[in-house]
Amino acid sequence: MPDSDRHITSGIILVVEDNLPFGELVAGTLREEGYQCHTSSSGAAALAWLASHPASLLLLDYTLPDMTGEAFIAAMHAQARRIPFVVVTGRDDSNLAVQMIKQGASDFIVKDTALLDRLPVVVSRALEEAAVKQRLELAEEALRQSDLRLSRAQRIARIGSWEWNLQTNELYFSPELFSILGYDAVTAPQVSLEWLYHQINPSDIPVVRKALGATIESGRSLDMTYRIATCSGAEIVVASQAELECDHDGRAVLLVGTLLDVTDRTRAEQEIHHLANYDSLTGLPNRNLLHDRLQQAIVQSARMKGSVGVLFLDLDRFKGVNESLGHKAGDQLLRTVAERLRVCVRESDTLARVGGDEFVVILNLVADEDGVSSAASKILAIISEPFVIEGQELYLTTSIGVAVYPTDGGDVQSLLKHADLAMYQAKDMDRNNFQFFSSDLNVKVMERMVLESSLRRALERDEFELFYQAQVDVVKRTIIGFEALLRWHHPELGMISPEKFIPLAEETGLILSIGEWVIRTACRQAKAWQDAGLPPVRMAVNLSGKQFRTKLDQVVASILLETGLGASWLELELTESILMRNAAENQQLLQALSGMGCSLSIDDFGTGYSSLAYLKNFPLGRLKIDRSFVRDIITSPDDRAIAKIIIDMAHTLKMEVTAEGVEDHDQLELLKSYGCREIQGFLFSKPVPAAAAEEFLRKGILF
Repeated sequence: MPDSDRHITSGIILVVEDNLPFGELVAGTLREEGYQCHTSSSGAAALAWLASHPASLLLLDYTLPDMTGEAFIAAMHAQARRIPFVVVTGRDDSNLAVQMIKQGASDFIVKDTALLDRLPVVVSRALEEAAVKQRLELAEEALRQSDLRLSRAQRIARIGSWEWNLQTNELYFSPELFSILGYDAVTAPQVSLEWLYHQINPSDIPVVRKALGATIESGRSLDMTYRIATCSGAEIVVASQAELECDHDGRAVLLVGTLLDVTDRTRAEQEIHHLANYDSLTGLPNRNLLHDRLQQAIVQSARMKGSVGVLFLDLDRFKGVNESLGHKAGDQLLRTVAERLRVCVRESDTLARVGGDEFVVILNLVADEDGVSSAASKILAIISEPFVIEGQELYLTTSIGVAVYPTDGGDVQSLLKHADLAMYQAKDMDRNNFQFFSSDLNVKVMERMVLESSLRRALERDEFELFYQAQVDVVKRTIIGFEALLRWHHPELGMISPEKFIPLAEETGLILSIGEWVIRTACRQAKAWQDAGLPPVRMAVNLSGKQFRTKLDQVVASILLETGLGASWLELELTESILMRNAAENQQLLQALSGMGCSLSIDDFGTGYSSLAYLKNFPLGRLKIDRSFVRDIITSPDDRAIAKIIIDMAHTLKMEVTAEGVEDHDQLELLKSYGCREIQGFLFSKPVPAAAAEEFLRKGILF
């Protein structure tokens, strides 16, 4: 974003969302992008907050507990506040979308599977559009002031006048007109039509000749604008109006006119047009002009029975550049990317920047898909070449989605939507590639939407169940704990694998409410076993990274108080990647959880990028060796070495170790010989329902 627009983002993004955990998740996502955020759970609270705080953008849930989104906007406008807003809703309703866009919404997004991934792009785009709108308003205000000055000048200043005698072909300029052109009484030349045409911009001469001829022939008033050189050689824009005078026989004898300098006005109009249609950072067409160009390309291709290729580009991991080098370097990188992309397109094609790190290429009249593939491959190659930004060599890749007219859509919105979907498919396939849209992709998206819809209702329909897998102390030969594992019994699809619905819950933010249910249910079960007189054991629960963006310590404390389970019996498992992301903030949160008595462990250790030496900075009590090292520990010397190093170093740091995925006695005996006494795996028990787990507690596990 150019420096001139930075003040647009200086205010706070206000998230108005009745579901507070989801609102905090949204705010947390945006804070990771560097934005300041505040959340309000009702329309009244949001309006009260706005009365004393600045906001640069609103993320507005349409369905609030005390009013609709439309009523909120009306109330805000009644308070004379004009703040750009994006509507976020669970309703995929095109009529509602149109209604809110008419009310001034910058965008309308549905709480679907990709919401949190797309949100930074949507916010960035809305803020950029707000910046452009602000500059447009400033330019329009300047134009209005120019009009006022022009109006006053017409009343109180001399206006240049001219006459053309059609009988003698003589031309007369008034002193005021000469003054407009920079001449005084001494330097004023002898004017003639030949002299006049010599001063007019060559590109405008045909227009002037045609306008003069039409007035003489038809008798209609003359009204034209053209560019003309002044005495100093500078060029100004002038507006000229004239009336034709005829003799008593009706013959044209004289053309009498006026001339005004409208350079400032013309430049203001050109600036407004440029601001409305071009990206201020790269100078490329923006989304507005892109839509117009794509519509033209569709019409032309339909007429000529041709095809149009639409390439939707998203730069991979561009966020990291902004975070590590700053926005100035990020802006420079985007400008350099734009210059490279210009080389890849023909003069008849269109290259546009549609927001953030997204670009779109329109390939006009392509012969076949091979031509589109060739262009996409060329783009991948040129973006993969190293960039030098502020003296540093950077490497970048891009993911490209492709849609082709008329195969993949017959209108602008369909083509852009399908190219966008294909781009996300390219990102899912390890990035730095291009993918064509297919109907199967659309079906896949629809299946995910259906699954998401079911997932949203799964909690209220009581479709979730916890299974429990035993953790065994092989020295004492006793069960010392269980790991709680989530299962989903779908009424129509049957048992759905966690690998399929957990990522979906993460993407949609539903993991917050689901994760809270898991902690509460696991704690309630552990307390029930204790109350039944069974040996107390620890209960391990997996955490999601998104749960770390909310007040997790408060949630856990509330659940422990509600269920009556002692904090020492609850173990919270997190992955290395969660731990290392925002490490300083996570350290504070983990200290709070540890301070209330909860145990903390690292799940799947060895698959991430942390080090054991770094782990000593966190209040961790246990490492769980990932099953990928245990699976081949008998046959793989590397896996044996890794497992032994993890066990030895963990013990040095006074941490316990649990080996996951143990399936046979050979693995068990080898791990025991390395000093690992806590084991979890199918050798002892698969994950089982609560009743079966209770039987294990009563009778023990034989091995």
